[in-house]
Amino acid sequence: MNTRTKLSIRVQLLLMSVLPIVIIGTILLILISGRLKSGMMDQALNGLMASAEMFREQIATTDRDLTTNELEDECKAVTGYDFTRFEGDTRASTSVVKADGSRPVGTQASPEVVEAVLKRGERFTSEKTDVAGADYCVAYTPIKDESGKITGMAFAGKPTAEMEATIRKSVISLFAVGISIMIITIVIVYIIADKLVSAVIRINNVINKLSVGEFVKTENIAVRNDELGEMLNGSNTLIEVLTGVINDVKSIANSLRDKAEELNDTCAHLRDTSEGVSSAVQDMADGAMEQAESVEKVTQNMDDLSTAIRNVSDNADSLGESASDMGMASTESAKALEVLAQSMNAMKQAVVEISATMRETNVAVKSVNEKVDGINSIAEQTNLLALNASIEAARAGEAGKGFAVVAQEIGILATESSHTADEIRSEMIELLNQAQKASDKAEEVSSIGDDVNKVLDETVVKINTLIDGVNSTVNGVDNISALTQGCDSSKAVIVDEVNSLSAISEEYAATTQETSASMTEINNNISILANSAEDLMSVAQKLDEDLEFFKL
Repeated sequence: MNTRTKLSIRVQLLLMSVLPIVIIGTILLILISGRLKSGMMDQALNGLMASAEMFREQIATTDRDLTTNELEDECKAVTGYDFTRFEGDTRASTSVVKADGSRPVGTQASPEVVEAVLKRGERFTSEKTDVAGADYCVAYTPIKDESGKITGMAFAGKPTAEMEATIRKSVISLFAVGISIMIITIVIVYIIADKLVSAVIRINNVINKLSVGEFVKTENIAVRNDELGEMLNGSNTLIEVLTGVINDVKSIANSLRDKAEELNDTCAHLRDTSEGVSSAVQDMADGAMEQAESVEKVTQNMDDLSTAIRNVSDNADSLGESASDMGMASTESAKALEVLAQSMNAMKQAVVEISATMRETNVAVKSVNEKVDGINSIAEQTNLLALNASIEAARAGEAGKGFAVVAQEIGILATESSHTADEIRSEMIELLNQAQKASDKAEEVSSIGDDVNKVLDETVVKINTLIDGVNSTVNGVDNISALTQGCDSSKAVIVDEVNSLSAISEEYAATTQETSASMTEINNNISILANSAEDLMSVAQKLDEDLEFFKL
């Protein structure tokens, strides 16, 4: 198929160049030959007329015997023409020799010559006039005496066959020269067309290589200084530019893939960290539930203590038994408060761990934001490279259409990468805000835990005071009333403190639930970020697959 195309280009160039030359040359040769024949004949007749007038002057000035044909023969030897002197309409002397060797002296001129020259006094020329039985190209001019009377004629002529043969030779020579010029022109046109076709073939080879992604430069183009040479130079320059652009795009694609892998690893680490935080928050919620149960037990113990005080007050006889019951209840309350204090300490430690985890989350989020900025920068550079590639493809015209599509796809991928990076940054900002909220809640829970520990310490002190009071009650019945009042007063304080502790526990439980919900949202955002990272890796892989088309 390529061979037919190349031959077609060569034939078209030859046809466009040679046919006009052949047609115009043929027409010109035909026109020129006709005009040349007519012009040469006119020139020959003019020459004959000039020779006839010269002969007439020779007749007028010579002193030789004019009847000897000597003057005519001398003029014929010089000019190659035949000359004749007429006296009236009769040949008196002539250089014309007939086929039998005689001269036609004494013969008359033709009537038309006599009419034109002798009667009207005009000069007469003819391409074909009978002279002694042969066709001649002739020129007649009148001979006049001193008075101006026409006494005869001077004749110069040449056989028509010889004249036409001379003209024919000139026309044939003209045709030969014209045909030679056309042949030389055709050869030159063929050589030029062959060089043009060779240059076009080289350009076509470059374009075909580009169409399959191969960058092959054209060699030995310095000999051409025309537009095709500039096209070959331009194709080499385009190949150099495209090679640099593709190498840069490949480098950017590799960097984009590496950044996507780093982002994916960061998301995995962030997911693990988030899961640890969620586990810690769940532990806090469990601790809050245990604390609420402990507070409920304390409340129940306080009810038992209140019943014991009323029994002591109503029945002094059962004071010892009631005091013993109160001692046991107080001991259990002290143990419950110790358990509660341990739970609060564990809760405080969990809150500290949550705060530390939130700080790590903030650091990870900031790192992701920095990487997202890097991705944005890469996307902008990729978009700029795609724009430059599109401009170069537009300059290349038809040869750059294939690469223009690739440059457009690269620009689209860069734009999508930029949008994805912006979405990742938005998600990271939201993650950072949620982490900050969680950190604030953790600090609030820690503060509440400190208050709860303070209340627990006060409660332990009061319970110890209650135990001392029970022991004092056992030692003396007389102080029953006073101890009962003291127990009653202590009971009211304990009830108030337990109620306060119950409210704090409920608030702490609500806070942990809110923190757990926040961590769930953070986990969802991390999942979105991980999906975005996977999409970015897919984009990088697709860009690598597209760039594999170019064989560098």
